[in-house]
Amino acid sequence: MIRYPLAAILALLLLSLTACGGGTGDEEAAEPGTTPQPTSPAVATPMSTPIITDNLLEFPDKGYSVRFPEGWTPLPDFLPGPGFSVDAFFGPEEIEGVKPNISVTCEEIPEGMSEKEYVDNKVDVVRQITQVEPEVSSRQVGGREAVMYRITREDTEPPVEKTEVIFATEACGWGIALTVPLSDRTSYYDIYDKFLESFRLLP
Repeated sequence: MIRYPLAAILALLLLSLTACGGGTGDEEAAEPGTTPQPTSPAVATPMSTPIITDNLLEFPDKGYSVRFPEGWTPLPDFLPGPGFSVDAFFGPEEIEGVKPNISVTCEEIPEGMSEKEYVDNKVDVVRQITQVEPEVSSRQVGGREAVMYRITREDTEPPVEKTEVIFATEACGWGIALTVPLSDRTSYYDIYDKFLESFRLLP
């Protein structure tokens, strides 16, 4: 049976949903290591089941496909919500209380917001919540220019590192994030890079 990540891991995952579209607004006040709670009930939009062949996941409804690492467990719609959904891929072993994972988030972009504004807002909310300046760079993902940031959280229990690429399309705003134990972070960089290289946007 899969042991789901600790609350700290989920809270970090939710960081990417607080800037626009995917959050209620109260998440920005959440303390590290806690799980933000919505202020009112909301019903997630049901999605169809993806096609999984060996380690290839194809999700036509969400408009992407990706090859996930050998031995990792895909959990489609791991975190559904109003206007967004998160698919998660979990590593086979828990390390120092952390289940290494990669998440793929797709969320609605507010009407009138440009792709650049969307990406800038996402990075901004990370700064505001963590009070830490992330390392920011750029790279190509799925044929799109994306912003990548990396941030370490030594104040969470257990300590973790999160790396995320953010970009936007007409369909949705995308966030592809790696969350791993801080002590073993570099051993997952190659896995994450291959995941990003295999990511494809579907028609």
